[in-house]
Amino acid sequence: MKKYFGVVLFLILTVIFLSGCVYDLVIPESDLNSEDTEDGVVPGKGTLKIYLTDAPGDYLEVNIIISKIEGHIAGNGEEGEDKGSWEKLKEWDEGLLINLIELEDVSMLLASLELEPNKYTQLRLFLEGDEEEDAWIVLNDSGLTEKPLEIPSVYQTGIKLNRSFEIVAGMITKLTIDFDAEKSVVKTGNGKYKLKPVIHVTSEIPSEEDIDTGSVYGTVSYYGGENLGLIGIGGASVSLSGGEYIFVYNTTTSEDGSFNFIENVPIGNCVLNVYADGFDDYSKSNVVKDGEDTVVDIILSFEETGVISGSVVNLANSSPIEGATVTITLSGGSTYSFDSFTETDTEGSFSIEQLPVGTYVLNVVAGSYVEEIVNNIVVESAETYNISISLTPVT
Repeated sequence: MKKYFGVVLFLILTVIFLSGCVYDLVIPESDLNSEDTEDGVVPGKGTLKIYLTDAPGDYLEVNIIISKIEGHIAGNGEEGEDKGSWEKLKEWDEGLLINLIELEDVSMLLASLELEPNKYTQLRLFLEGDEEEDAWIVLNDSGLTEKPLEIPSVYQTGIKLNRSFEIVAGMITKLTIDFDAEKSVVKTGNGKYKLKPVIHVTSEIPSEEDIDTGSVYGTVSYYGGENLGLIGIGGASVSLSGGEYIFVYNTTTSEDGSFNFIENVPIGNCVLNVYADGFDDYSKSNVVKDGEDTVVDIILSFEETGVISGSVVNLANSSPIEGATVTITLSGGSTYSFDSFTETDTEGSFSIEQLPVGTYVLNVVAGSYVEEIVNNIVVESAETYNISISLTPVT
């Protein structure tokens, strides 16, 4: 499936009513989403955390795309006066693709928001479904065939979850949307599949000892300059995903290449991905521990590598030397090692490509000639270093 919740609005309201949806305030707790105050809560605001989970289902995949979540702020309740208004809480420009089956027994953090104190009457969940590929399922059989999942247009205007909740300054409201994929997928008489959402909304009141979070920060750099020192990469995209909860956090590095995730980063194994124009992508698993800082300093290599080329000739008469072995070894200025070799052609020429940035030692060996070593050959990104080597005949 790829995106939709379906059927008629009154069915949704009925499902939610029968599920006994309740929204509660949770007790104050330390929230790492903000570094503005000692207790981690933005002055005058409260925190809303929205999670998504799924009941077990007999499908391999049930895929939907969530585009937006809205909350309805309560009005003053007096006839003819303010009846409240809808507020956009979270929006995904490209849509958030979710396989609900992957959320069995785990929770995905959809949003962690700092909001002004207000009373809300309901949430509204929007799905995408204009195209057939916006939502699909994979049946639990050997065929692994994708089946389109129809999402009626009524659900594109928002699935209303009618229960009130309140944002209070200095406090955290935690909501869990339990999407029952098994009951929500209905096979029609013509053999097609349609989404009729069955959703339960619950709340938790975690105690302080239940809060198992840490933080992740570090730098993104590359080796460059005359001395091949570390230079920070500003504007690099950094994402952190995984952990005890399914989540994805995104940020960009500052001018000096530093980044930090000081939110409530769930403990456990997390994957850190880094993308920067002109550099190779970076991906590595890290472990976040409760109450601890995880420091990750990343060094990227250039996407466009360098080249060392040249010729090898006889010092006595400048004639080309064919079959000489040219070896290069990365000698320093990097956290990785690299070596490569080639042989000269009939004209004494050689070329070694795809070289990581760094400082190299070049070694040339040929029969009946004295070995030649050249130090401190600096290779920069997308550049070619040309060198001519003259070998002395053995006397």
